Amino acid sequence: MNELKDYDFKVNSLKYRGNIIILETDQGKMIYKKNQNNYDIYDYLKSRNFFFIPNIFNSKNTSYELLEYIEDKEVFREQRLNDLIHISSLLHHKTAFYKEIDLNDLKMMYENIQKEADYLMNYYSDLNSYIDSIVFMSPMEYLLVSNLDMFYYLLNFIKVESTNWYNKLKEKKSLRYSMIHNNLKLEHLIEGDKPYLISWKQAKLDMPIFDLKKIFQDNYQYIDFESLLREYNKEFKLDSLELDFLLIQLSIPQRIQITNDTYQDCNKLSNYLIYLKKIVLLIQKSKEKQPII
Repeated sequence: MNELKDYDFKVNSLKYRGNIIILETDQGKMIYKKNQNNYDIYDYLKSRNFFFIPNIFNSKNTSYELLEYIEDKEVFREQRLNDLIHISSLLHHKTAFYKEIDLNDLKMMYENIQKEADYLMNYYSDLNSYIDSIVFMSPMEYLLVSNLDMFYYLLNFIKVESTNWYNKLKEKKSLRYSMIHNNLKLEHLIEGDKPYLISWKQAKLDMPIFDLKKIFQDNYQYIDFESLLREYNKEFKLDSLELDFLLIQLSIPQRIQITNDTYQDCNKLSNYLIYLKKIVLLIQKSKEKQPII
């Protein structure tokens, strides 16, 4: 850490926490991250009037990051989730722009969704055949085969709705993009004097719905989809095609694998089935022309 000699503060002590170092200096606490520098991202966010990020002290051409340390307040999970959704909508609103649709890129995106749906359909069909051939099923195998209709339902939905989405989008001239954080975990929101987003190393320009997908998939047990969108739409309202694409993305099921740990397998699958049931209810609501929000 010889590079810190270039700064006009004195390091009194340091503490290692994971891949970061907390510095106690005569000018307050700071965070030091080696082999990471998101200066360009922070600079871009500030240029777009998005200030929910820690102050950065290092220059652009360093191999490390030196940031303001912010003490995280203890708040209820629901409040932290609400703040995370609100901050993500502000991020997308402040950095939104429209990009001309490249029909080749759009076609590739559509074909990739179709291929994934086909692969998963074959995967679960083969798994179904295998389980049916077993004389005495394990609890995990019985639980899975009893709920496979839900997997098939979602995969058929993806096949049909992604085609509809693709055909509608071909008639449009542009798609909305923004800076997305791309790793919106609860621990990446710090509740200081205001909410701050940290850990920007995966940030990129992409469709905003991918941040929403991450929030919902990680926190579906604590928040419902309608509540998420109501809070999000206060700052950045999704249009119908964006909402359709989000629902398609949320509907893509995981590839469930059976291991030798029956208890863990059953526990994971039981929790995941809660998620899938919520998505099925959303799809049914949308098919009945009921507003999701």
